[in-house]
Amino acid sequence: MKIRKTTILDKQEDLYIYENKKDDYFVIAVPVLEWSTYFTYDENKEELLERISKSLQGKVGGEAAAIELAIKIYGWTREM
Repeated sequence: MKIRKTTILDKQEDLYIYENKKDDYFVIAVPVLEWSTYFTYDENKEELLERISKSLQGKVGGEAAAIELAIKIYGWTREM
């Protein structure tokens, strides 16, 4: 499991990334937002970013912040 620090609602918060290499999926959790998601290695980038950003919009204070966090999550999962 990887832990990344990121700014959420103007505070540094932890974001947890679990990778299951055997079954080819990730689980992402942001405890401060009471938010998590699951996705596989082969999900389409654009669809994944849209799904993550839509689910985050009401929790992080708007569309721009949700898109920014979704892009960060995508980048962190691709570097693993």
